[in-house]
Amino acid sequence: MKLWIFACKFLRNIQIGYDNGLWAVSALDKRTSNNRWSKAQKMFPFSRGVIYSSTDRTFTMPFVTQSFPTNERVDDVWPETWEFPFRIQPLGSPRRLLALDVAEHTWPILQHRRNPTHCVNGMNGLTVFVPNEIDDADWQRILSDLGEIPDKFPEPEDPLRRIRNLI
Repeated sequence: MKLWIFACKFLRNIQIGYDNGLWAVSALDKRTSNNRWSKAQKMFPFSRGVIYSSTDRTFTMPFVTQSFPTNERVDDVWPETWEFPFRIQPLGSPRRLLALDVAEHTWPILQHRRNPTHCVNGMNGLTVFVPNEIDDADWQRILSDLGEIPDKFPEPEDPLRRIRNLI
């Protein structure tokens, strides 16, 4: 299973995403945006994700994507301009937080990492829209720590896989 981790500086922006059932990434320069967009196209509906608050070093709000990212900028949702928005179904709220130092001891994806914010994809600006491979037990652990509703969604499916199977 792929886990998409998205870093965010401000808890208020996480709350706004939760309230709107929407997530995106901060807009940067054109070159960086082009690189991000090519990666964003690999995230499909029903992908699993979690938010990392870089300011207070906590994880929060596991979610399931409900749409593909779109190649557009959003300036009417968050106080700043964000890009590549996609619909989400939060499985937990920003009220539930787990400190990075606790997660390092309990989440297999973070264990034995010298510097998880640089090793785990998505926890820094260089690896936005790059997923991490985890197994179902890892996802269930994340949900037990941060989730508030069960994950009863299907697995994501690459729409091109159907076409490849027909050829």
